[in-house]
Amino acid sequence: MNLETTRDPSVAMLLELHHRRLDEMLDEIELLADAERWQDARRAFVTFRRELEAHIRLEEEMMFPTFETEAPVLRGPTMVMRAEHAAIKASLMEIAGELTEERPIGRATAELEAQLHAHNLKEERVLYPAFERAASASVRGALAIEVEALLQGPA
Repeated sequence: MNLETTRDPSVAMLLELHHRRLDEMLDEIELLADAERWQDARRAFVTFRRELEAHIRLEEEMMFPTFETEAPVLRGPTMVMRAEHAAIKASLMEIAGELTEERPIGRATAELEAQLHAHNLKEERVLYPAFERAASASVRGALAIEVEALLQGPA
């Protein structure tokens, strides 16, 4: 992912780019599993899971506190987002188990994709724009640095 062509990308844009990257990673895992390339699928899944969990951690530790302190009216939506994050993590555990047992993952990934689609839509249309308005420049900058590191991939 090339960020050099973008000047001062917003946190919202960076997080949306990361959503797309995660979608592509999950698609690749499905293809590898369908081809019964289990070791490659498991390896790709480890990377995907690490990135998705890092994404969730950044939201919960850096973004959500802004709402919970600066815009308390948005505390309800962050509680919903946290609950959805827990459901997403449960789906990740299910997929990991299927890959370990070398069983088809189509049903489990379809469920995760549906969860992520609905969740990401809420974040991209409501939460991220609200964060851009509510957060200080320093908080937005710190989160942008973390997301850019995720987009750059493993060092």
